[in-house]
Amino acid sequence: MSEYFRVRQSQVQFFKTVPLYYQSNDGEFILYKKTGKELGSERTDQTRYPQLYFDGRDKEKALKELTKGLNIEFAKQVAEGGLVQIKKALGNIVREALTPGQASVMLALPETIDILFKNLDRDHSTMDYLSKISSASDMVIEHTVNVTALTLQYCFRMGLPDKEASNLALCALLHDVGTSTLDASLLETKKRLTDKQFKQYQAHSEAGHDMIILNSDFNIAVANVALEHHERLDKSGYPNGTNILCRESQLIGFIDCYEALTYHEKAFRKAKKPFDTLKLIKNEVIAGKFSPRIFKEFTSCLIR
Repeated sequence: MSEYFRVRQSQVQFFKTVPLYYQSNDGEFILYKKTGKELGSERTDQTRYPQLYFDGRDKEKALKELTKGLNIEFAKQVAEGGLVQIKKALGNIVREALTPGQASVMLALPETIDILFKNLDRDHSTMDYLSKISSASDMVIEHTVNVTALTLQYCFRMGLPDKEASNLALCALLHDVGTSTLDASLLETKKRLTDKQFKQYQAHSEAGHDMIILNSDFNIAVANVALEHHERLDKSGYPNGTNILCRESQLIGFIDCYEALTYHEKAFRKAKKPFDTLKLIKNEVIAGKFSPRIFKEFTSCLIR
C-alpha cells in the first residue's frame, strides 16, 4: 500500500509535473491533478482545491520540484528586497529541510545560499536587519534563520571570502537539522526541561550529524557543526564533552547561544538585550567555555 504525503496549501503551485491526490470521505486517495498538468492560477491564487497529497512513490521527484520552487520564490523575494518576505521565504525553505522524512531537501540549501550572495551586496543592510525583524515561523525555524543571518553579518563584517562565508552560512542553516527527529512539544516548550527531557533534546546533535553525512556530500564542517555546536572549550558541553572543535563549530556554537538568549523568552528567564547577552557570555568566555577571539570579533561586528 502506497504512503501519501500532505502538501501545504501555500506550496501547491510548486508541484508542476507530479500528480496530486485528494482523500475521499471513506479514506480513499483519488487523483486530482494528472502527471505533467499544472493547476490553473485561478485555483492556486484562491486556494480553490481540497487538501492535496502526493504519492510516496513520487517522493523524490516531488521534493525536487518543491525545493526548486521554494528557491525560485526566495530569489524573487530577495530581488524585491522586502525584509519580512525574505525572512519568511527563507524560513519556508528551512522548514522543509527540518521536516521529518525530507532530509534530501537540504541538498538544495547551497543554491539558497548562492541566491543570497548573488543578490545582496556585501555592504547592503539586509542581512543586518534580517536578524532583528520578527518572523511568522515557529521557534526552531526562526532560531535557524536568525543564526544564519547573524553568521552572515559576521562573515561580511570580517571580510571573509565568499567561499568561506557561504560554507559558514550552510553550517548555520543546518546546525539544528537534528531537531527534526524530536517531538515538537519538546522544542516549543518555554518551561525548563527536566533531566529526562534534556537528555532527549541532546540527541539532536548526533542525529543532525548523521543526517548530513548520510544525505549529502557537503563540506565535512557542516556535519561537524551539527554535532559540535553545543560543545564547549572547557569540555562542559555535549554530546561528547570534547574541547577539540573546528573553528566553524566554535563560531556557530557561540552565535547559537547568543541568539537563543537574545531572541527567545522562557518561563524561567526573559529575553535579554544584546548588550546584556554579551555581558553574560563574557563571563562564559572568562570561564573558558568560548573563544575570546570569537567573542571580540563578534562583538565588534555588532557595534560597528
